[in-house]
Order: sequence, then C-alpha cells, then structure tokens
Amino acid sequence: MKEIDKVLITKYVTRQANEEEVALAKYLISTSEIHEEFYIQVYESWQQSLHYKIGYIDSEKAYTEFMHKSNTRDSGKGIIKQMSWRKLSIAAVLLVLCAVSPYYFDKRQFKVNSTSEMAFSEIKVPKGFVRKLVLPDGTKVSVNAGSTLKYNIDFGKKTRTVHLSGEAYFDIAKGDVPFIVNTDNYTIRDIGTVFNVKAYSDDLSFETMVVEGEVQIEGKLTIDSDKPQKVSVKKQQVFKLNYASGETVQNLSANDFSDIIEVKVQKLTPSQVEEYAGWTEDLLVFEGKSFHEIIKIMERRYDVDIVLEDSNLRNYEYTGSFRNIDSVEKALKIMKETTDIEYNKKGREITIRRIDNLNDEGL
Repeated sequence: MKEIDKVLITKYVTRQANEEEVALAKYLISTSEIHEEFYIQVYESWQQSLHYKIGYIDSEKAYTEFMHKSNTRDSGKGIIKQMSWRKLSIAAVLLVLCAVSPYYFDKRQFKVNSTSEMAFSEIKVPKGFVRKLVLPDGTKVSVNAGSTLKYNIDFGKKTRTVHLSGEAYFDIAKGDVPFIVNTDNYTIRDIGTVFNVKAYSDDLSFETMVVEGEVQIEGKLTIDSDKPQKVSVKKQQVFKLNYASGETVQNLSANDFSDIIEVKVQKLTPSQVEEYAGWTEDLLVFEGKSFHEIIKIMERRYDVDIVLEDSNLRNYEYTGSFRNIDSVEKALKIMKETTDIEYNKKGREITIRRIDNLNDEGL
C-alpha cells in the first residue's frame, strides 16, 4: 500500500479531503481489502479521540500540525518520506492530543467541559414490550424486550456507533460513516446490511444473523485462542457462540473466555431466518430449541418468571411457532398439546413440570 494512499485516507477520515480526494479515497476503500483495513484502523483511532470532553476543535489546524509532525517531504522531489502504517493509524489520536495541548492551540479555539460526561441517548425496553425506532441517520431499529440501546446524542454527525445489551434488529441507512454495534464483549461492524444481534448478558450464547449484506464481528471468537479475531458473516448466515452451562456472559470478563464450547457460522434457510427475526413481527419460532432457551425468551416476551421444577426439562427440545399470541397462558397451552408438561401460574410466576412426574407422585 502506497504511503500517499495512507495520507489520502487519513485526510478523508479527518474530513480534510476535497471532493476529488473523497471520491478517490472511497474508491480505494471499496475496492481493496488492504485499504479498507487501514481505513478502519484510522477511523477507530479518530473516533476514540472524540471521547475527550471537547466541544470544539479546530480540526483543520490540528490536521496541519499532525501532517507537519508525522510526515516530511523530500526537498528535491517533493515526495512524502516513508513512514509506518502504525503511525498513520493513530493519526486521529495525535490530532486531538495536539488540540488539547496549549502548546499548539489558543485556548479560545475549543471548549472543555470537565465536569460532565458525554451525553447519550438511551432506550430501555422493559420485558413484555418491543420498541421500533428510527435513529438520527435514518437507520431503522427494533429493540427486543429486556434490552438497552445507547448512542451519543451527536450520532449520525461524526459517528454511527451504538452500544447494545440485549437484542436488536438493524436495517442500516446508507452513509459515509461505518455503522458499529458494540456489545459487552464483541463489536459488529456493518457493511451495508440488515442484521439481528442477540447479546443478552444472562444468556449462554451470542448470536448475529444477517438478512442482507455482510457484517464483520470482532472479539474472542474461537475456542483455542485468547487473542481477538475477526469473522465475516454474509447474507442468510448466522454466527453463534455458545458458553458452558456453568457460566453466563455477564460472569465472563473480556479476557476470560475459556468456557466457550462452540463457535459456528451456519447457512440459513428462509424459514430459519424467520426464527431469528420473527420477533420483530410478533412471531416466535422454535426449531428444536431447548426449554432452557425457550423459557428465557418467554420470560422477556411476557414479563414473567418461569421455573422448571424438573431440571431434566432444561434440555427438553420443542419445535413450534406462535404468531400474535398475547399471553403466556395461550403459548403454554399450545405447547402443552404436543409435550408432556403441566404448568401452574401464580401471579407472574409460572412453574412447569413433566406430566410423568405428576403420575409418579400419585403412585
């Protein structure tokens, strides 16, 4: 990769490029994986720099200062001297460091708020509800029950990054800025897509399913390595990572994933896609799901607490679908018709047991 291309992409990320340079930078990024990877490196450094509590920065002057310090030109031919890509990848951070230093700038050129944290918009969806919304950039999002979605109030202007705890379905609006979903342990980077992310802190799995386009997932993704990795998930594929039954995601630190027991990318049929995304249209689909998984979904969907009286029921599998079922009693009644279970409901608490246990007790 040419050094001049690195400078061009850095100018594009820091909004110093003219129209011709912007067009060329976009072309390089869209046609070359090497250029795209470098763009991601510089972009992430630039976004991280925005965490400084600065209301205004003279970015043009900061960029000039950065270019002056990071690049020198050959006095005879005017050619940029070679420099490592790593230096350019931290360009944005250097820009902000320059911006906050009185050595480089007049204090009147930026505002500093040292007492307040960066403001965020936060959408909390309680159990029993699903919320649909449109983000400032035009992205459509469905947020599932028991989930939280958070993003900066300046979302769509300089960044398009959200943090998700729970489950959400994203239909990404087109834009020059990458759309990024951060969960507690993973990052999902959009490449012009429609996709679903399931990352509840008390689940034994993490899932990302792509309906259209492609996403890139970053984090601890394999069983036999402690280093972060990246994997691409394409149209009608699901990435699923399962944990050992003794641990939940919230009990695992970002650096301790020794309890990962299964990692897979699976091709889906249209009906299987519906299983992952049906909840957005009031449809629940279970294809051979264990009762342990099902009760978690139903607890969130109907805002109830479910207890399995027989621990053996945890691995009991069920296949079925529920459309527009507005109460947990109706759903359980349907399940009872094809499975050997009985249930009792008292207030918000439901107890499920196997029928053969009832018969054993009567003997």
